[in-house]
Amino acid sequence: MDIKRRVEGSTWNWPLLVSVVFLNVCLPSLVYTYGVLLVNLANLGVPVWLGLSTPTISLLTYSLTQCWCRDAADSWGGTIGYRVLAIMGLMFVVLSLLLCAFLPYNFHPYVFGIFGGFGSSLLSAQVDAVIFDTYDTNFGTIRGLCFAGQAIGQSVFPHLITFLIDYYGYSYSFIVLSGIILQTLPVVMLLKIDETIKKRPISYIDKTYAIFNNDIIENGYTNELQLHDLGKKSWKSPSDDNAHQEAIVSDLHADISEYDDENNATITPPPSPEEKRRNIFGVEILPEIPEESEESDDNESNINEKNKNKLNKKRLSSAIKRLSVLGDSFDEYISKQVRRDSQADRDSISREYTEIEVTYDNISPVTDIQREKVFNSFNFRCQAAYTSLRRKMRVPSYRIYRLKRRIIYITSSINDTFIKPLTRSLSCWRFYLALILCFSKLSITAISLVLMPVVASQMKPKISMTDINILYSLHGFTWLCFLLCTPWLTQTPKRNFKYVTVLGLIISSGGCFLLARAKTYDLLSIGCVIGGFGFGAISSCWETAVQDFVGMRKWPKVNSTMETCSGILLFVFYLGILFLVDEEDGLQCALLILSAVLTGVTFMWTILAVVSLYLTKVRSLRPGRRCMF
Repeated sequence: MDIKRRVEGSTWNWPLLVSVVFLNVCLPSLVYTYGVLLVNLANLGVPVWLGLSTPTISLLTYSLTQCWCRDAADSWGGTIGYRVLAIMGLMFVVLSLLLCAFLPYNFHPYVFGIFGGFGSSLLSAQVDAVIFDTYDTNFGTIRGLCFAGQAIGQSVFPHLITFLIDYYGYSYSFIVLSGIILQTLPVVMLLKIDETIKKRPISYIDKTYAIFNNDIIENGYTNELQLHDLGKKSWKSPSDDNAHQEAIVSDLHADISEYDDENNATITPPPSPEEKRRNIFGVEILPEIPEESEESDDNESNINEKNKNKLNKKRLSSAIKRLSVLGDSFDEYISKQVRRDSQADRDSISREYTEIEVTYDNISPVTDIQREKVFNSFNFRCQAAYTSLRRKMRVPSYRIYRLKRRIIYITSSINDTFIKPLTRSLSCWRFYLALILCFSKLSITAISLVLMPVVASQMKPKISMTDINILYSLHGFTWLCFLLCTPWLTQTPKRNFKYVTVLGLIISSGGCFLLARAKTYDLLSIGCVIGGFGFGAISSCWETAVQDFVGMRKWPKVNSTMETCSGILLFVFYLGILFLVDEEDGLQCALLILSAVLTGVTFMWTILAVVSLYLTKVRSLRPGRRCMF
């Protein structure tokens, strides 16, 4: 199927589109707006480092499990598989929120971070798989709509969470929030692939052939291969092939009709069976009957005698076998017969051991009887137990075999998923630049967005919670403003995404620096606006920029390693700033360190963009030729 036909046959599939956008509104906002919960935890006396560890552990779990969930979506997907796995991920998220309502605050990072991160990873993998299989021609536009849903959720959820905490309290607000997230279950049921949009195989029923065609034969002669309709072919026996028989019959009818038109003469039917049995004189001809001879009689008698001899021999052999079996049984009964009043038998009972006769019988008549003496003593029982234990250790059961097979499967999966891609990625210098760019996106999500409302709550004069939520809404609004460029980005070549990513890094570094040095509400608002625009540029373009930079062939090998290593690098960075966040002006100091790290990443990718611009644009210019950027 060509590309033009695929574009014309593709549809927007509105129920699935609404489902995907609604899921992106609800689920990622639990991490994007965790700063509101962190402000309330700080008011309850919980350390900031403990609350900051929750989104960090959640993103770490998400990064470590995303490669496994992506493989599960590819192997277990289908008409029902995507929805089943998505429901499982949703149940993990709801369970994490319910447990946070009843557990102490110290367990929230582990419960919400591990269960919530794994559930979000499992659900997002199914959503991405369904989007990729359904919207292959409009993939960029659908991704832009998904990011728009995340920006809307980031603008709406801070006000919703604040209302739930004020009305129900901090602990019980998790129960209501889990009920709100559970309302996405009907939307999850819409995650299915439309089979009509996918590439259709070559159909022989409606005769949509890809290469050969039989329509030319009607207008003239050709040497093209003729295709038979496989629906008329008999697959039981080749002799009943209706395709060739109908073709021959149609050719005969055509020849007969042409002969009738040309000669205008009738064709006499073939003679009937009665006429065939009479000669020209009207005498009936009888069928030939084979003559019998004496030799045939002798042969039949010899065959009958041979069959009788064979039957007699079989009966004789079966009778001999029966007699041999009866004789063996009689010998066994006679050998086991013992006098009951024998004094020797009474004395044998008081011995240390007893003699047991073990007789080995064969199919053939028994010629000799082999006997063994088994001593019923403590030494014999110990040797028997040792022998059975040794046999069990040498020849394990099937459960041990299955356990070994599962261990081998797990080790091979870990080797194929982590170790081999890691060894290949570490030998490529492009991997390190891709890794620090992915780390930049995660650090802005887990640290800058989460610490922004806490920094705002420490402003003097103190800012109300409504104003803090407005800052979140400003960040989401500027993110939406950048997403208005999505139609332009879908028409942009992939090699130019690195320039947009560098622009986003520059803006994000400036916004993080403003948040670190903000002393007033106005400067903090400007930092949120700039940071939202830069975060929109990075989140929309970083993956395409890295994919183009690494290469299409190396991207599947580098992707899983980059995700896991960036999550681990984020956790290490969190441990580095762990001792600063609880001190005075420690939050702004941590944001200043983050802005310095983003500046370093921006400098590296700026050099890369300048070198790429020189190699692709400037050096290829000729004298008298204009530069078309």
